[in-house]
Amino acid sequence: MTQEIIQSQQNEISQEDILIQVLQTQKELKQNQEVLAGDVDYLKNKQPINPSVSMELEKLRKTKVINALGGMESLAYKNRSFAGKVFRQAAKDFKEHFRIPRYDMLQVKDEQAAFDYWDMWEPSTNIKMEIQQENGQGRLASVG
Repeated sequence: MTQEIIQSQQNEISQEDILIQVLQTQKELKQNQEVLAGDVDYLKNKQPINPSVSMELEKLRKTKVINALGGMESLAYKNRSFAGKVFRQAAKDFKEHFRIPRYDMLQVKDEQAAFDYWDMWEPSTNIKMEIQQENGQGRLASVG
């Protein structure tokens, strides 16, 4: 009888140990799953955009600024100092909108929004007036 009680207690202890081990394993699996979910979130949303995408965005910015200046033949574009100012302002506007210090820090989740941004971007009213003045000065000078 004593032997049966000892055997029964040993079985209960081993069943308890098994249950503890199963629960610990489940806890480890859950922690691993959380780490993987974080990694997937980073890869899908938070990692910086691909350099080729960054180049496409830069190209789109240049096109928008050149068009805003009146094209490559415009006086505003040919005035390198002024054109540089407009290019810098466009880049600054973009970085402020997306709250990034550099173009290549744009997150993957913002990629489409960045293309939409450049589709909609226009220079500020002050810059537009300066562009008109730059382009208008040449016309006045050539007329007079």
